[in-house]
Amino acid sequence: MSLLKDKLTIMMIFLLAAGLVNGCGGDSKKEGSEVDFRVPDSLLAPIEGYGITVDDYHPVRGGVIANKDIALHYPPSGIAKYISTNNFGYAYEANQDVVKHIGRPADGQVVIIGAKDLDEYKYLTRKEWWYYGINHGDTLYFMPFNVMMKRYDIFTRRSLSQIGLTQKLAQMALNRKSGGKIPTWLREGISSFVANEKSILQMQAIEFETEMLGFNPSVEELDNYLDLAEDRAFVRVSFYISYLMVERLMESFTLREIVSFVGKLGEGKSFDQASGEVFGMDYGSLIEKIRLKDDFSVYLKEVPRGRPGEDR
Repeated sequence: MSLLKDKLTIMMIFLLAAGLVNGCGGDSKKEGSEVDFRVPDSLLAPIEGYGITVDDYHPVRGGVIANKDIALHYPPSGIAKYISTNNFGYAYEANQDVVKHIGRPADGQVVIIGAKDLDEYKYLTRKEWWYYGINHGDTLYFMPFNVMMKRYDIFTRRSLSQIGLTQKLAQMALNRKSGGKIPTWLREGISSFVANEKSILQMQAIEFETEMLGFNPSVEELDNYLDLAEDRAFVRVSFYISYLMVERLMESFTLREIVSFVGKLGEGKSFDQASGEVFGMDYGSLIEKIRLKDDFSVYLKEVPRGRPGEDR
């Protein structure tokens, strides 16, 4: 499957390049070529097992690909149709991973809306280019798929579309399981773990290693930085710290046990009650056990210095 994905990704890059070259001409035939672009049947073969129930496209309104669990909407263009076909596969696999480790992201269908461009993305989410997407109930407003496909993690050889879709669907599942009561740091840490995002988080934290020297916030401050999501340096380092806290928690407990704590919050248990039942200590003691005792940069000393593709 990984070789097939690599081939699809190479073909996608070729098609994107071809689209850009064709777009440089001025005649009407070339201008219309994008609308006339069709995805070869051979490239659609991998999604035949995804249970597609809807695959509609309109040259003005855009398109939608859907099965019983996911409806992915994308902007109008033939190239966008191909990219979105690829991303539907990522969303399908992300949903399977999330259901396995956490539970369903939504009671019904998850709606994923890929923005046309960064301007539209900012209008829809009020977020900047460095933020993957925003969840509103059962709907995910996502970065433009073409942007996310070009950014990648060289350590895991995955695009940020794969990572970002998994991370965002995991957030939705954790919110659903907890009834919206999960602490933000824990939601982000678990989501990043399920998405295998560690190397990306490390590289992002390294960018601010000097600027944020001495930054070691309380969990309340972590939640605040992550909820506001306004300052790139504070947010990215807070993501990394949240991940490290979950990693420390997993030194003593399994992911299943951690997710059961989240579920008990959804059942109406207090933080102390849920923590006592699952972890054998009150919530305050749990936090004291796992929060970082040193500056975050200490945990970056053994990290290989490299560039995981483009920025988040």
